[in-house]
This record gives sequence, C-alpha cells and structure tokens, in this order.
Amino acid sequence: MKKEEVKASRFRTTFRLIQRTTWGFLLVLILTLTIYLGNRAYRELQGSTYFQVKTIAIHGNHVLSKTDLIYYLGLSEASNLLTLDLKSLFQKLASHPWIKKASIHRKLPSTLIIDIEERVPVALIKIGEFYYMDSDAIIFAKISKEVGCDFPVFTGPRNFSELPAYHPLITEALSILDRKASLIISEFHLDLTRGITLITLNDALPVRLGRKNLARRFHRFQTVYHYLRRREIPIKAIDCRYPDRVVVRYIHNISEGKREKT
Repeated sequence: MKKEEVKASRFRTTFRLIQRTTWGFLLVLILTLTIYLGNRAYRELQGSTYFQVKTIAIHGNHVLSKTDLIYYLGLSEASNLLTLDLKSLFQKLASHPWIKKASIHRKLPSTLIIDIEERVPVALIKIGEFYYMDSDAIIFAKISKEVGCDFPVFTGPRNFSELPAYHPLITEALSILDRKASLIISEFHLDLTRGITLITLNDALPVRLGRKNLARRFHRFQTVYHYLRRREIPIKAIDCRYPDRVVVRYIHNISEGKREKT
C-alpha cells in the first residue's frame, strides 16, 4: 500500500512539473509572438500615410513665423507623427533664443501641436553690439530689422564677462521700466561706483538715480521733470539721490547772458 502511494505521489509531482513546463513554454511562445506581431504592426504604421503629418499647428508666435519655426525644427509633411522624437523637438524649441516656454504634443492621426511663449523685449543693451533684453534681464538675441530698436538702451558693460557685476543695477533699472516710463527714457547708463544715470528721450537730460530705491526716486524725478518742462525752464541735470530733496541744475537768464545755477 505504501509503495502504491509513493508511486502515485511521484506521478502527481511529475505531472504537475510537465504541466507547469508546458504552460511556461506556451506563455513564452505567446509573448514572443505578441512582441513580433506588435513590432511588425508598428513598422507598418510607421510607413502608413494615415499617420503622416498633415497639420502643424503653432500657437503663441508673434515675432517668429510659422514657416521659420517649421524649418528650424526640420519638420515636413512627409514626417510620420509616430516616429517624431518629441523630446528632441522640445529641447530644440527650448534652445531657441526667442522662445521662453514651449510644449509639443501629438494629436492622432496627423496633427502636431506646438505651443510657445516668446520672449518680449523691453530694452536694448549695448555690449559691443546691440542685443534685446526682456523684463527678467535675459539677453537673448541681436537687434533685428523685423523687431526694430525703439527701446531704452542700457550702456555700461563692455563685455559679457562683466555682466554679473552689473546684474543688480540692471534688475533695479528694469523694475521701473514700464510702458509709460519707456516714453521718456532714452538710456540707462550703468556705473558700478555711481550707480544708474537715466538719460531722457526728448532732451538728453542726465538724471542721477544712484543704486537703490529707484521706484521712489524715479517718481520724484517725474514730478519735478514735468513741472519744469511745463514752465519751459532750461534744465541741465537732475540729481535724485538725496532722501529729502531733488537737486536741479538749470540755466539762469540774467542781463549779462546765461549762467548755470543749482
């Protein structure tokens, strides 16, 4: 009786082993076949005209033209939407000097959608040549005819290696540079010792603002400047660095001629 039980137990063990081996083999076979068929189907889809790029939708571009962006990315209507490397295309978009933010995604079966946010120039900075600068003090592109040069100019740094030292002055000056201020400002001259000197647009008047509290000093300058201009007083210079007053140099008319006064 014991021998029969031992034989039966061995038989059951062998049967289970064969059964597991068979199922394992079948699973491997099915998985291999699935992968093969999947790869074959994917290759067929890659060559299918159904997923060929028919529409490239670009949103948010104002300075950059759609044609230039498509050329820059190396896209064409012969591209297959499934084979496009979106990560590589995104990195290329992000490296464009005029693009601040970007996103790119597919819309099956045949549309590629690109959303960008362009940098907006608020000033020029002269470092050998003229470059555009945005409100974050990012210097991003050389001046171009398409965008123009109707912006206040920052002067002072002689090369790009000096920019870190000037950065606090640049950000301080940008803090007061809104659309209204741009109408009366021609230049911000930056000096690491003396700070910021503003040059007015209409009469090239130098205005000393110093290094700190520019918003308050600039407001006082505007008040005094508009007051003096309404009265047609010939101003030579304005100094707003003092905490309790604004110093004005002007031409005083007397019978003998003209003389500068403060």
